[in-house]
Amino acid sequence: MRSKMIIFLLLTVSGFAFAQKRFYKGNTHTHCFLKSIDIFDFSYTASKVVANYKAKGYDFLVFTDHDNYWDASGLSTEDFIVLNGSEIGIYGINRSCHFTALGIQSNILGIGATYQELLDAIVAQGGIAFLNHPRWAGYAHCSAKQVINDMKQNLFHVEVYTAGVDSLTKYDTSLWDSVLTTGRLMYGIASDDSHKESDQGRGWICVYASSLHPDTLIYAIRNGNFYASNGIILEFIEYLPDRITVQSRNGTSIRFIGSGGKTLSTIDDAEATYMIQGGEEYVRAEISNTLNQTAWIQPYIIDTSTTDVERSKWIGLPEANLLYQNYPNPFNQSTTIRFSLLKSLFVSLKIYNFLGKEVNTLISEYRSAGEYEVEWNAEDLPSGIYLYRLETGDYVETRKLILQK
Repeated sequence: MRSKMIIFLLLTVSGFAFAQKRFYKGNTHTHCFLKSIDIFDFSYTASKVVANYKAKGYDFLVFTDHDNYWDASGLSTEDFIVLNGSEIGIYGINRSCHFTALGIQSNILGIGATYQELLDAIVAQGGIAFLNHPRWAGYAHCSAKQVINDMKQNLFHVEVYTAGVDSLTKYDTSLWDSVLTTGRLMYGIASDDSHKESDQGRGWICVYASSLHPDTLIYAIRNGNFYASNGIILEFIEYLPDRITVQSRNGTSIRFIGSGGKTLSTIDDAEATYMIQGGEEYVRAEISNTLNQTAWIQPYIIDTSTTDVERSKWIGLPEANLLYQNYPNPFNQSTTIRFSLLKSLFVSLKIYNFLGKEVNTLISEYRSAGEYEVEWNAEDLPSGIYLYRLETGDYVETRKLILQK
């Protein structure tokens, strides 16, 4: 059984930063008094909401007040981040969908807009759009047909569990599976949609990122590096070209799901692996327990055209030692180098010029198992082709990077 890596480490040494990733827990659908017109409890202020979530062990939240963007970043502290956003609605006959707009910079209104125009406006501000509580039968219902036909671009996130609407035992992922079955990537979100204190702590996402910096969190969310949950804690998620592995702390059953929501395999254990058979369009997993709690991992879209190891992704502890291509590449002044370790090993990571002369030692010490990022600053070096080399145990790999000033 793998042990969970819960240490977060950030070192700054002579021009580079070294960070180990971990999970950060957050709510992406949060309301407060005065900012949302449907809250009448004068005491339910933004500062109280932040204090409550922090006390519940959360690391971040997003304020999504109805059609009301405001800059909430001033409520952030060193150990708790508040991200900006709003909840935007489109209203009218058969037009009642709501969207979280995460990371926008100014107010956006849905009045008179089509769904696609609203999504485009969110993305134009650098934001991420989430389709909120699409199966809410009351006020903001949205169908898979509407998503497929009227929201063709700039929508990659959907709430699959909304605590303000759903119960632990009653939620609906059919829209998610309907969209995935068309071949379109869609990430699943769980949230509180909190309007009062009793709503809090019932649905969340755990984001796998190297820091609590807002840009880092938003980047990870944008790329699906998170899982959704209403109580299950996951230790490890692995996506490889031929398999998916999931390990939980408190789950007792893992169900792998494919096209149309069909069950591919069910394993009654806290850890399970699904081997790709070759005919799947996508595979996702739901992890549950006897308390009716569930976690949802992000879908793995099957691409039979490649088995490149670069398609591999870890959320938790890795299964192999790997050195990834730096990004960006080419780069101007600074770039990020990522690598993963299967177990605790002595790590040497060095930079060489194209003639083989060492120009920088980034790491030369023992490191625990996990996934790491190193930021290399080449401010004092001339433009050209450089090499970075990872040596750890029996694993040695060298890759090329290009500095363009």
